Amino acid sequence: MNGYFDGASRGNPGLAGAGALIVNDSGDIIWETACFLGKKTNNEAEYNALILLLKAARERNIKKLNIYGDSKLVVSQVSRQWKINLPHLRILAKEAWELMDGIDVSLEWIPRDKNKRADELSNQGIDGA
Repeated sequence: MNGYFDGASRGNPGLAGAGALIVNDSGDIIWETACFLGKKTNNEAEYNALILLLKAARERNIKKLNIYGDSKLVVSQVSRQWKINLPHLRILAKEAWELMDGIDVSLEWIPRDKNKRADELSNQGIDGA
């Protein structure tokens, strides 16, 4: 299974949305969401999108998930390559790590143009508010 996530914020902080989807091995979307987050920074929106994705994976009892996102910061912090200096992001990372427990997860950064559907969903989350 593959998962994609993206967060968007209009203003930083500003109105924010999260988008995420899970795609099966045949390329079919088996779950997707567009969620309004209220006023958040872009990084908070990205983290919240990842958390939504991980919750959906747990609800579906997915045991192996390749996760792709276009936030270098979130991918690098959650995969423990980069330090997390801001306490509020540390809290979000801890929640992500807890949700990853018991799931074989790989995290990979991808360019924005390879993350189009998650990007669309994150903006739909803001527009639907």
